[in-house]
Amino acid sequence: MSALPEDALHDFCGRHGIHAPLLQEPVGAGRNSRVTRLSNAAGRWILKDYGPPDARGHDRLGTEFAFLQYLQAADIPGVARPIGADRRLFCALYSLLPGERPALITTDAITQAAQFIAAVNRHGATPRALALTGAADGCRRWQDHLALAEDRLTRLVTLTPQSRIEERVRELVADTWVPRWRALVAELGNSAAARQPITPILSPSDFGFHNTLLHQGLLSFVDFEYAGWDDPVKLICDFLCQPDLPITQDQGRQFTAQLSRALPHIGDVSERVALLLPVHRLKWCCILLNEFRSDSRRRRLHAGVAEAGLLEMQFDKANRYFNSHFGGREESISTAGHSHRVLH
Repeated sequence: MSALPEDALHDFCGRHGIHAPLLQEPVGAGRNSRVTRLSNAAGRWILKDYGPPDARGHDRLGTEFAFLQYLQAADIPGVARPIGADRRLFCALYSLLPGERPALITTDAITQAAQFIAAVNRHGATPRALALTGAADGCRRWQDHLALAEDRLTRLVTLTPQSRIEERVRELVADTWVPRWRALVAELGNSAAARQPITPILSPSDFGFHNTLLHQGLLSFVDFEYAGWDDPVKLICDFLCQPDLPITQDQGRQFTAQLSRALPHIGDVSERVALLLPVHRLKWCCILLNEFRSDSRRRRLHAGVAEAGLLEMQFDKANRYFNSHFGGREESISTAGHSHRVLH
């Protein structure tokens, strides 16, 4: 159910032609926002309640609504239509997309994902596109990639533990993750390839199959709360790192190659992807521990995520993720003629 008072909900929806009586159904999606499916005799819609901006002041409502307005103006298929927003209520209305989260990631799904990013950037030189802001945690310099991981590691290692599970997190990060981080920084410090110029693209930012819906073989794409201009290498690395619906290494190579061909102005980014992927893997280890930050935990609870056992569950997920990718095994990743030793 929506967290909005009934009169505020009906007033907001009525201003956009959606009238009571309204059936409200909570949607099991979203870890930062409360999502509700609304329906009446005339149709069905999505109400998204974002809550106030986070501790950094990031405007998730404004970011997503503006990005979807751009996609609508550019006639990009496979996304929700923005209907209306109310900044005072921290909520927005969108058209309802059909489909369910895919259970199996196919080569065709990878192709559709690459084609979507290409379509998003096809009108990147228009005034509406250029007016969009940088992505949250966007990278404009190669050092920005390092800073994202370092900042998250620092916040975890400087936790003031209030419980045994928080003590375990701080010990894990300080004793295991930070030494691996230092080794990665030393490796990248000697790499000229990592310093190659960045050509920004428009990015959904939190891009992966966890934010897609599959209907009759076609994907739709959701969640643009952190979207904006960003380094394509960061988009690719995050796409490869996403833990909820992971992709294979072959699918990662496919996505990187297809995106490079579809956006020739960014150049061949496969070498930078291979170099910076371990940094983003480590960043994702930290992201899985977001619940240990009070602001992130508040957003999860606002979105309706159950609190019982949440910290323990995320600790186990993060530990497994680190061990699966940094367990001392090395694997050679070869893309577009480049071969690099990447710690996995």
